[in-house]
Amino acid sequence: MDLADRGLNPQAEAIEEAQTEIRVAVRDGYLARKSKAAINTEIQTIIRRKLKSVKNADLRSAAVQSLNAFAERQYNTYLREFGALPTYILLLSVLINDAPTAPSFERAATDIQRYAPVTYETGAHGVPLQEYSRDYFKRNVAPVLERLANENALDPDDVSGRNSLRNRAEMEVRYARHLDEIEALRAAGIKLVTSSVHADCSDRCYEWQGRVYSLDGTSGTTEDGKPYVPIETATDVYYTTKAGKVYKNGLFGFNCRHYLVTYTPNMVIPHVSRETQKKEQTINTRQRELERRVREQREKALMFRDIDRNRYLVARRRAIETNKEYIQYSKDNGRAYYPSRTKLL
Repeated sequence: MDLADRGLNPQAEAIEEAQTEIRVAVRDGYLARKSKAAINTEIQTIIRRKLKSVKNADLRSAAVQSLNAFAERQYNTYLREFGALPTYILLLSVLINDAPTAPSFERAATDIQRYAPVTYETGAHGVPLQEYSRDYFKRNVAPVLERLANENALDPDDVSGRNSLRNRAEMEVRYARHLDEIEALRAAGIKLVTSSVHADCSDRCYEWQGRVYSLDGTSGTTEDGKPYVPIETATDVYYTTKAGKVYKNGLFGFNCRHYLVTYTPNMVIPHVSRETQKKEQTINTRQRELERRVREQREKALMFRDIDRNRYLVARRRAIETNKEYIQYSKDNGRAYYPSRTKLL
């Protein structure tokens, strides 16, 4: 009875793609010595293009705020760590790549000619400049790029900083879909419904799944002896964030995948024991963890592409290997896997 689509919804996917494009645009703009205004123009173009598919008004507003803040944090990190004129990073990228082709690094050849002779005259005779460069890159540059690759756009209404914009997108879209579902059932004159049953549901939803609910606010007993209460009993469980934003977080709350079906007398409603739920929830948690690892390695590969080929290839290979592990783990445990959640380069 688990028919819910657990792939990444199109609105969340658009936001995730916007974040990735912004990350690369800030990096390339900084390394190409573009002005902050020029970089910001590119950022706004990305945001407008990607958010065209975001139909939820609250989510779109949050995304604009969050993605701009994300771009600002990324840019400020470059300035703080490397300064306003990243000559050394341009120099290092060329030395490490040997033959860069990315348009962002066209000015690097000029820097090589201008700075290489000075560097060779420092008295470090007998030691290749490239080795010093690689050491500097490994010690000072690579850790910053890795940190930037791991940074995410955040939910602007979560002051704890734990909830990403991507997760907010999934929450908002699923919640809106639940509301539409309930209204459609009411419009069709349906009075009694039951919720779907998921073996791997959250602890929050466990007590509410598989029960019978009314859509007209009444309570009572069905003709086959099952008690029912208003659907609001299960859904109107409130949660307040540290920022003061209030969410309903009962059935159909944060990232809930349950759905409603019309109740008919004597229908068989599955029951999942707590033991089974805990076991299946562990599998679900592992799937989400593997998905995150794929995305992390993908973003790392993108950050090092055109700068450090070896690191790019290592991260890309790890993303591919982890994706294979994710697919195999899903198959081994009889679970569906979702390519939309683990897009590779």
